[in-house]
Amino acid sequence: MEQNVLYVGLDVSNETIQAAFLDGEARTVRRGCRYANDPEGWRALRTAIVSATALVGPKARVVCGMESTSNMHKRLEQALREEKRRPIEVHVLNPKAVKHFAKALLKDAKTDRIDSHTIALFLLRMKPEAKDPQPQEFEELKEATRTRRRLIEERTDHKNRLHKLLRYHFPGYRKVLGTRSFSKRLLVALAQCGSPHLLAQQSLEDLSQIPFGSRHRLGQGFAKKLRKLAAQAPRQELPKLSRLLIETTARRILELDALIDEMDQAIEEWLPRVAPSQLLTTIPGIAAVSAAGILAEVGDVRRFKTKADFVGYCGLYPIVWESGEAKRRYRMTSKGNRMLKMTLLVASAAARQYNPLIAAFYERLRRRGKSKKAAGGAIARKLAELVYTLLVRGEAWSAEKAMEGMQRAEAMAAQAR
Repeated sequence: MEQNVLYVGLDVSNETIQAAFLDGEARTVRRGCRYANDPEGWRALRTAIVSATALVGPKARVVCGMESTSNMHKRLEQALREEKRRPIEVHVLNPKAVKHFAKALLKDAKTDRIDSHTIALFLLRMKPEAKDPQPQEFEELKEATRTRRRLIEERTDHKNRLHKLLRYHFPGYRKVLGTRSFSKRLLVALAQCGSPHLLAQQSLEDLSQIPFGSRHRLGQGFAKKLRKLAAQAPRQELPKLSRLLIETTARRILELDALIDEMDQAIEEWLPRVAPSQLLTTIPGIAAVSAAGILAEVGDVRRFKTKADFVGYCGLYPIVWESGEAKRRYRMTSKGNRMLKMTLLVASAAARQYNPLIAAFYERLRRRGKSKKAAGGAIARKLAELVYTLLVRGEAWSAEKAMEGMQRAEAMAAQAR
């Protein structure tokens, strides 16, 4: 064991930092201390770490670790990396990995002091690989792309809620309006008239002149459909609460649409700062926002030694499930970077539409009997491999090279079967 190493486990909360100090033989070097999670506390912690190295040995290496906790740990991580008196190796650990490590140690109690000691032991036993910090531009891009994803998920929830409300209060609305999606003109109409009687009270001319953009109006044809929808509603005048639910839900979807559009524009403007070459956008089907979402989660692709390591980080690989007499079946792992996996799965749908090679690959999988879900996962995995190849080589997309690579991969898979 390395004796000339100081392992510092840090349990970070919003207000405090609990520290544990161990040497290479898991002995406590100094009593654990609690510090404020603010600039003054960071300075005190750095001084304590530098002082504790003298208790371990001359020129002792310092290894610090903390769990990834939203963004509560980020400023502390930066403060430790900026220490000049002694180089500090900083690790931001996966909380799930630390949790399973604690279970393996049969620890059932949980306090800040115990957690910090467990993190220090994790550093000592597991020897995590050191990673370079992400540039600030990547961190800001990651925050933006993750916020955008949360906005999209919120919009999806509101659309599902609005569909349930309309299905009950305006049955058959999709057939009457001739659409399966919530168009902007429909949302604007519902935001103003959330009850059938409100639609019926307006004249056809007034209803058709409601604006839903700087130069657009609902129009006579759509206004007639709305009046027809209102006329066949089971209940003409809805209670105030039901009407408010429809109107506020429609308004929120419109607000989210505007926010997402604004966020997309800002992300596209920021992307050249982290990827001047724009390699990923040369892949048909990957637009600027998808490329930003991928780059924000990947950072420096060179930290992945192989393509398989990168695919594993994306969580785009199948695992075997079988038990007793149950038949063997495969499903996609739940591990991996959730945001990166989601971005690639969404991009795979666009790639099927705009990338002929990907579309042909998808059709071959379907002809072999793969389900739509399994084939879609395979497409996302193929995109991940393409992303890794382009970033590592620093090359733009080439249909010829991509075709050659896919043919080699399928030939190897056929030999393996």
